[in-house]
Amino acid sequence: MTYSPVQIANEFLINHAATGAIDPLKLQKLVYFANGWWLATKGQPLASEQPQVWRHGPVFKSLYATFARYRWNDIDSPAPGSPFGGPPKRIDGQHAGNVRGLLDWIWQEYGGKSGVELSELTHAKGTPWHSIAEESNYRVRENTPIPLAKDWDYFAGLARARGFDVKPLATA
Repeated sequence: MTYSPVQIANEFLINHAATGAIDPLKLQKLVYFANGWWLATKGQPLASEQPQVWRHGPVFKSLYATFARYRWNDIDSPAPGSPFGGPPKRIDGQHAGNVRGLLDWIWQEYGGKSGVELSELTHAKGTPWHSIAEESNYRVRENTPIPLAKDWDYFAGLARARGFDVKPLATA
């Protein structure tokens, strides 16, 4: 089961914003890392859309659209479930506990870093963002997605290096 990037983001905002500031850049990277680690350890994506190659690293377009109004400022509340308000759309279903466990772990690993620091991690040599940007001489076409296989390969390498079980990438 996949979740919208906004659902994943709302979990970070509801469960962790009180323990550290979260601006849109940081939120993008937290959701990206959550998706990548889930992909490597479960063999399927967590997010319902692929991240794209943008200037400041991987970006989920729907997540950008939802929180762009904050610019470089901290986000003060999760996104509502509809344009008319109501409770925020959250992770639910049979995998909710496992997903929240992953998000807690992501927060422990990456939550102490700023959005800029996380962006630098995604720009490092060998990352999916870096390899795609380098292949196109850093002139990446708008809306260029990061292929699942590239993310899986990168995060599977990180997972193996830490002794975690890796699942093969599921094919459609």
